[in-house]
Amino acid sequence: MTDLRHSPEVEAVLGRPAPWVARRGMLVLGLLIVALLLLSGLYRYPATLRGDLVLTTVDPPRRLQSPRDMTLERVLITNRDTVQAGQTLLLATDARARFEHVLALEDRLLEFRGSSPARLLQLTVSPKLLLGPLQDAVNVFRQRQEVYRNLADRRLDGYTSAELADMIGATEREVRQLRSGQTALEDAAARAQTELQREQTLQNEGLRNTDRLAWAQEQSVQAEEALQERVSALRAASLSVELMRNQIEAYRSGQQGSSRLAADELSGAFGQLQAAVASWKREFTVVSPVTGTAILQPEIKDGTYVREDQLLATVLPSDAGTTVGRVTVPVAGSGRLAVGQDVVVAFDRWPTLEYGSVHGQVASIGLVPVEGQITLEVAFPDGLVTSTGGRIEGSPLMQGQATIVVDRRRLLSRLLDRG
Repeated sequence: MTDLRHSPEVEAVLGRPAPWVARRGMLVLGLLIVALLLLSGLYRYPATLRGDLVLTTVDPPRRLQSPRDMTLERVLITNRDTVQAGQTLLLATDARARFEHVLALEDRLLEFRGSSPARLLQLTVSPKLLLGPLQDAVNVFRQRQEVYRNLADRRLDGYTSAELADMIGATEREVRQLRSGQTALEDAAARAQTELQREQTLQNEGLRNTDRLAWAQEQSVQAEEALQERVSALRAASLSVELMRNQIEAYRSGQQGSSRLAADELSGAFGQLQAAVASWKREFTVVSPVTGTAILQPEIKDGTYVREDQLLATVLPSDAGTTVGRVTVPVAGSGRLAVGQDVVVAFDRWPTLEYGSVHGQVASIGLVPVEGQITLEVAFPDGLVTSTGGRIEGSPLMQGQATIVVDRRRLLSRLLDRG
């Protein structure tokens, strides 16, 4: 194939552009550059920070988590029930104590809150209550009651040492009788518990034994109450012996106990009993911190085993206030943040391409970083209205991505700074 060649005259024409093309091309290029410079001077390019947003309210929803690994004995509410502040929602299993008995004790303590030692002598706790780990605190309180009552009333001062010795002998015989009968009650309680466990196992295997299970539960409760009553009587008799022996020793030494010290010890035992009840409730119950609507997790039912920190329920306060967003952004670059800056929010639940984004404004900025993050509060002055003009429905703890416009600088200025 031969090369195509032109004559020298044609080559000269093709290799040299026309003068008007050169002149007008340079003019067009110059005008284009000037236009770009003008546009870059007029256009403001936004600088932004991005962060994760969670939709909430001024009074935010309360997330109730499991304080430890435990089995839920009873769920005391249904989903979306209205609950009161301080109301017990969930009860964990405690084989040693009955929830209703602990509540009865708590009610009695509330009646005597702030009472003087003299009035605390009137506080009685039924010996039939099954209180499990609280029983030791109850026993200490009863002991302090008897010591203070004896010193305040001087009930034993009218007896001689010989009379007290006879009374000690009679009470010790009573103690022996109580102890001999305690063994039989312990055996009865163990048999009742075994029968109850058998009926519960049968029910778990699908057998319809509701009546038998209820009967076994009642028998177990009655056996435990009888045993507890016997134990309480035994402790009271033993304490009586101890007080009478102390009185005989006081006669010999010539020194009587201080009623003021006994009064202080009684008040202290009352406070320790209140603290023990509060500790039991923290360990075995889940309580609503506010008045509102409780939303249970779907898996939360009677007999459910839950792990520590597992989400159990969420309480939406009844007077929650307006909807706001909580945004976390990195500390790096957060110095440019300011109240009133625009925020563009894209919610995960509502795709931006279909529904648009929501406009908000920075309402407040956290002062203390937590794990390298700063928390902002975003307000929505127009509500959850999207850029397409629609209104989306927010839900508690709905998540999204927030873009905060921290600065709007001219593009030309930004290019010159980089240069």
